[in-house]
Amino acid sequence: MISDAVVLRVECPACGHRLMDKKAGAIGKIQVKCHKSKHVWEVDLGTDEFKLICGKPIPRRQGVRKSED
Repeated sequence: MISDAVVLRVECPACGHRLMDKKAGAIGKIQVKCHKSKHVWEVDLGTDEFKLICGKPIPRRQGVRKSED
């Protein structure tokens, strides 16, 4: 019998662009580059933690602006 696989969408924390899809229960660390913001991220698939490897550490999501004090 074939069971349905649960697939989760992983998005770039900087811009919200889709980085990849992962199966539920996946573990390990991978490095992936966002094609939109050009950031390189190390993603821990077990805990969904992101570590910036390369790229500017500024938020680029729409609606996020630099505060001008």
